[in-house]
Amino acid sequence: MGHRRSAVKRLAHRRGGMMALGRLFAIGLAALMPSSSIAAASDAEWPCQQRLVPVLTAGMIWNGPPIDDVGDWRADPRVTELVEHIVPRDIGPEQGEAAIAAFAEQLGSDKARPITLAFSGLLTETNHERAEVIERIKDLGERQRNLAALIDRLTTELGAMTDAEHGDVSPARDELQQRLTYTSRTYAEVQRTMRYACQVPVSLDARLGAYARALESALH
Repeated sequence: MGHRRSAVKRLAHRRGGMMALGRLFAIGLAALMPSSSIAAASDAEWPCQQRLVPVLTAGMIWNGPPIDDVGDWRADPRVTELVEHIVPRDIGPEQGEAAIAAFAEQLGSDKARPITLAFSGLLTETNHERAEVIERIKDLGERQRNLAALIDRLTTELGAMTDAEHGDVSPARDELQQRLTYTSRTYAEVQRTMRYACQVPVSLDARLGAYARALESALH
C-alpha cells in the first residue's frame, strides 16, 4: 500500500512539474513578444514596435529645391559616384557627410542642380535598401508567429498528457519536452535577430536625414 501511495505521489509531482514547465514556457514566450508591435504598426503583419513607414518621400526629409523635375541623377557621373559611395549600409553618417562636403567643394556656382540630384539619388537608393530590409523583417515575423503557435500547441499537448504518459519512462513525453525546449530556443534566437533588424530602417532613415541636412547646408 505504501509503495502504491508513493507511486501516486510521484505521478502527481511529475504531472505538476510538466504543467509548471508549460506555464514557464508560456510566460517566457510572452516576455519575448514585442509589447505593442501590432498597435504601433500600419501593417497587421509588421512585427516591430517601430511604426512601419513603407516608403520615404522627399517631403518628409528634404527642405531643398523640388526633385520631381530635376532629372536623372545617374546622368551626372559626379552624383552617381557620390550616391554609390555613401548609400551602402556599412557607411556611417560621418563618412557620408564628409563625402558630401568633398562633393560640394568641387561644384561651381551652379550647384543647386547637382546637389538636388544627389539627394534624389540618395532617396531612391535608400528606399531600395529599406524595401529589402522590410521584406526580410516580414519574413522573420512570419517565422516568429509560426514558432509561437507551435510552442503553444506543444505546451498544451504536454499539459494534457495522461498519468500513464507521465510515468518514469515515457518516450512520448521526453520527445515533446525536447521539441518544446528546442522550439523555444529557436524562437528566442529569432527574437534577438528581430530586435536588430527592426533598428535597420530607423538607422537608414536617420542617416538619410543627416545626408539631407548636409546637402542643404552645401546649397548656401
